Amino acid sequence: MRKPIISTKTRNLLCVVVAAIGLGALIAPAAGAAGAEQIVITLTDEPAPWEFDDPCTGEAVHGVALESGVLRFTDLGDRGHHLRVNVRGVADLYDSEENLVGTWTYRLRFGDQLPPDGQGAVLMIAVGPLEYAEGHTAIVQVHEHEVFAKADILKREFFKTTCGG
Repeated sequence: MRKPIISTKTRNLLCVVVAAIGLGALIAPAAGAAGAEQIVITLTDEPAPWEFDDPCTGEAVHGVALESGVLRFTDLGDRGHHLRVNVRGVADLYDSEENLVGTWTYRLRFGDQLPPDGQGAVLMIAVGPLEYAEGHTAIVQVHEHEVFAKADILKREFFKTTCGG
C-alpha cells in the first residue's frame, strides 16, 4: 500500500521548515503563555504532494494539491513543541500512467506533539469528496497516526484510507 507523503521524514522536515520560517519576515508571532511562543503562518495555494492507494478502486494515485489554511507552531522551550495545521486543499489525482483519476477536495488536520528527547505523536486526517473523471463521487479519507519513543524512534504506526458514499 502506498502511503501519503506525510511520514517521519516529512514530520522532521516540517519542524525544520517551520523553525526556519520563524526566523523570516513572513511570520506573525502571537503572545504565548509562560514562556511559550507561537508562530502563526497563513498558507495560500501551497503545493502539497499526495501518493496513496485510492480506497474506492484500489488503484495507486498521486498528485499535487494546492492547500490554503493556517499553520501554528508553538515552541515550548525545553518542554518541546507542538505543530498544528488546518488546511483545505484541491488535488488532481493521476494513476501510474498519468491518466486523470479525479479531483479530490479535502480538509486536512495535522498535529505533531513533540516533547523533549524526540518522543511524541503525529496525527493526520484528510477527508473530502473525490469527483472521479467518469462522473461519480465518493468521500475519501486518509488517516495516519504515528507514535515515537525517545530518540525519535517509531514505536507505532497506523495508516488507513477509507471510501464512503
